[in-house]
Amino acid sequence: MKRDDDAAELAWKMFKKTGSISYYMLYKHLKGK
Repeated sequence: MKRDDDAAELAWKMFKKTGSISYYMLYKHLKGK
């Protein structure tokens, strides 16, 4: 789904910026759909 890909992209950017594992988990969750 396009919107999930956009959200995953944003989550990944936030993860790279903050190093927060919760963003990484969110990214994995969104990509796992």
